[in-house]
Amino acid sequence: MREAERLSQISTSMIRRMFEIVEKAKKEGRDIVSLTIGEPDFDTPREVIERACKAMNAGYTHYTSNFGLEELREAIAEKYGVSISNVMVTAGGSEALINASLAFIEEGSRVVIPTPNFLSYFTYAKMCGAKIEQVKTHDTNYTPDPDRINEVMDRDVSVVFLNYPNNPTGAVISERDARAIVEIAADNGAVVVSDEIYDQIYYDVKPASLAGYENVVCVNGFSKSLAMTGWRIGFTIADEKLLDSMLKVHQVNGVCAPAFAQKAVAEVMAEGIFDKLLSRMVSEFRKRRDYVYSELSKIYDVIKPEGAFYMFINVKEDCMVYAEKLLEYGVAVTPGLPFGDYNETYVRISYANSMENLKKAVDGIKNYESQRA
Repeated sequence: MREAERLSQISTSMIRRMFEIVEKAKKEGRDIVSLTIGEPDFDTPREVIERACKAMNAGYTHYTSNFGLEELREAIAEKYGVSISNVMVTAGGSEALINASLAFIEEGSRVVIPTPNFLSYFTYAKMCGAKIEQVKTHDTNYTPDPDRINEVMDRDVSVVFLNYPNNPTGAVISERDARAIVEIAADNGAVVVSDEIYDQIYYDVKPASLAGYENVVCVNGFSKSLAMTGWRIGFTIADEKLLDSMLKVHQVNGVCAPAFAQKAVAEVMAEGIFDKLLSRMVSEFRKRRDYVYSELSKIYDVIKPEGAFYMFINVKEDCMVYAEKLLEYGVAVTPGLPFGDYNETYVRISYANSMENLKKAVDGIKNYESQRA
């Protein structure tokens, strides 16, 4: 047997491969600090767990509407200033992304992806048989210049992927530039898929949401903001016509997110404690960001992240070699290659780890660099 041709250009995730390498090293008794996985290291808040248990005991263990529980959709709609008819709950943000990709990426079309960017967008484009058009952002603080986007746009472009705050850089795009890109896409009949999963994790400037634009599909969720990656609660905000197209995929793909988890999040939002739970985590992320940046900026050229919990660093050598050698110093990082072109000498660091571990990791990086010097 052989796999389908559409998967021939797709490899397994570099992030997951690094995870497996770290786990193997730990089993061998090596002390490794992993800065590879992109999820909060905090436990899901007790307030969410208690409400989920209550919901399960109350019978929230069955299918919901494909669109999700009405009370959760209402809470999301209120938060983002849209109609409930523009909101659909999904089985995590990733399901929403693949729903949008299958709904709007035409085979043979072009898909515009600023680089560096989240690795899955490249996979979705390839799975849909599209051609990838990358727009470099390294010299514009990791955010796309609308003029550069305009240069590559035409009627052959089906989708433009945006992700701000960005994975892997932590960059935040200005509202003016984001709106300009949306208008450019609209002029060319393209859909903008705006992945805003980190929109609640920011430090100095609040990111602007693109929810409400006619040609925009906003993808979001609670995996990062409530440290509940394993619960699979995502959502999409889009025009009803776009949402209807995505529903055709969602109804046979994700079907619905877990009912008890939807109920728990809905209650947390309705009771006004969402922001309190979030702020505790963001406050800690800020301390970690400031520490890691202050230390690593002494060694590398680093742009200070404005959101999410990543740093993208030019280590001035082959990223695969760097990542492999750094393991010998007890630190695991993610090579930059999966995040697009022009990233051969970059690595991603996730500071979603304890301060104790981050200090160990910084020491390991410093030891490696002193040896390299």
